[in-house]
Amino acid sequence: MVYEKILPTPSHEEGKGVWTFYGSATIDAPAEQVWEAAKDFQSYPQWNLYTVRSGTPSGTNAINVGDIVTLAYRPEPKGDTMDIPCEMLYVSDEKMEICWRGKAMSIPMFIFLPEKIQKVTRKGENQCVYEIWETQSGPMAYVIKWAIGQQLSRMNKGIADGLKGYVEEKRKQNTA
Repeated sequence: MVYEKILPTPSHEEGKGVWTFYGSATIDAPAEQVWEAAKDFQSYPQWNLYTVRSGTPSGTNAINVGDIVTLAYRPEPKGDTMDIPCEMLYVSDEKMEICWRGKAMSIPMFIFLPEKIQKVTRKGENQCVYEIWETQSGPMAYVIKWAIGQQLSRMNKGIADGLKGYVEEKRKQNTA
């Protein structure tokens, strides 16, 4: 299901934009552990069925604002991937939030502007909520919503569930 609200990103005020696709999971682990996994681009292939490869400028997780990270992503858990360059807009350890802007095929931002946020919110000492959403604007966003909107909504839910399984399993192994 496509998310009903249009969530904010740096370029989209709340309620402004064409659409948002969203996923979340409550994770039984400290927020800091989930945050470390969410910003660990090198671990994505281990838990994210939709992003099977990532490339960072340094080849490490040392990411700076303005860096271009390339994500090999697909809208379904199986199938062909496409490399999408993403410009890092911010990484906030304090807010446990990361944001990037897709630079798909060098399309001008007035035609298509996708921005994705991952956020971890503490719900107690050993529990948190992980949220991931992408808000899109521009004429091409209508086409994407119509053509693959349901897939993209399932993708973000699948990413959230994948991170949940990865972190909880790691935590179980470390306490065994």
